[in-house]
Amino acid sequence: MQQLLREAWLGGQEGRLAAREEAKAWALRTVWQAENTSAHGMLTFISEHVEKIGGGHPAVASLSEFFRKTDNDADWFPGKAAPRPGRPPALSGACRAAIARSAMSMKQNGKEPTYGRLIGTCPKAVLNPATQKPVDKERVYKVMRSECYDTDPEDPWVHAARMSRSALPEGMMEKRVRFAEEVRSRGHDDEWFYHNVVWSDFCNSILPKSEKIATAQALARKGKRGWGSKKSKEFSRNLRGRQEVLKQKGWGTERVWWVPILAKGKLHVEVLGVDFPGEEPAGASMFVDAVQRGLAVRFQAGTPKPSLLVVDRGRGFWCTKTGRLTAELADALQGTGLSMFWGEDASVQPGYCADVVLHETAVAWIRRQLTETTPRHPWQETREQYAVRLRRVVTRINNTHDVGGLCRKLDFRLGELIRRQGDRLRS
Repeated sequence: MQQLLREAWLGGQEGRLAAREEAKAWALRTVWQAENTSAHGMLTFISEHVEKIGGGHPAVASLSEFFRKTDNDADWFPGKAAPRPGRPPALSGACRAAIARSAMSMKQNGKEPTYGRLIGTCPKAVLNPATQKPVDKERVYKVMRSECYDTDPEDPWVHAARMSRSALPEGMMEKRVRFAEEVRSRGHDDEWFYHNVVWSDFCNSILPKSEKIATAQALARKGKRGWGSKKSKEFSRNLRGRQEVLKQKGWGTERVWWVPILAKGKLHVEVLGVDFPGEEPAGASMFVDAVQRGLAVRFQAGTPKPSLLVVDRGRGFWCTKTGRLTAELADALQGTGLSMFWGEDASVQPGYCADVVLHETAVAWIRRQLTETTPRHPWQETREQYAVRLRRVVTRINNTHDVGGLCRKLDFRLGELIRRQGDRLRS
């Protein structure tokens, strides 16, 4: 009987708490709560006074999980084992700890911890021994929610919004409604837009040429939502970096201009040469040449090609004050078979409609994939290597994203714009 009781109170799996230590932990918390008004430091204190089988103290995150289990189980008793049906967990305690350390270290170094980066940083820790493949995202995110923190182990990470969206300028909502009504008044349905319209624009990327610039860009690329503790939102490492480092060319950077071409359910990209003058009327002929090359690649001889261009209200295409077509673009379109959807006057198109025009969604897809495929040493990537990576990203998007569905979504967006009285569309 003594041996049986000893095994019940002191036995168990190595690395876990025996029943006696569980009872001790539960009692310590009860006393702490009776004598203190704040729980700050409680788990750390308890961890220092209980010991795992085989030696060592439990992690704060493990204690937090243990107390959640006891609080949610009215029939809990020391030593009660949680039911474990089926196969063992895909991630062991050591693997979870390695993932958590890697994610927190990544964030300390100014990098956003993502599923893809964690696979690259600790490939063995995320490996499922049963399948020999990385576990799914949710398992990794569960580790980040329970075992990662900024400064206080009792304040674990949550995936929360970093900042609110800015308001639209005064009068812009009314302009956006008029724009939607004007497009709809032309009587074209989504199939007509699918077969006849080419969506395009000027885009550019700033390549870092030093590790310092690359680190600043990584900080600026942080999304509006990110991992962090609730009490540490104001810390610099939890805030987004200056967006200028992604948009403005400066010392230690190189700008690469490229043209996305979205037409008939296919996405294509053309990289412009180093002599491209930028978003200026002087670059109109190079832009039109790029669009023609892209259409020639996507639509072989004898295949009907869309011929109506929809672009943003940028100064490279339109006079910013009047909305009239620039002379340079008008000349560049001569003899190409291409023309502008708005003709020579795009004044009805508002300056802000990135959430409505279809190519902006495609550009967002591209930029997201470019971020996810950033090389380990981005400052060493050449212009030519970047162009290859950009084309690979577009190929992947054509294979994995609903590009055809995007090309048939304008009418829905216009309807939403009218319904929301010109306010921003939900992303």
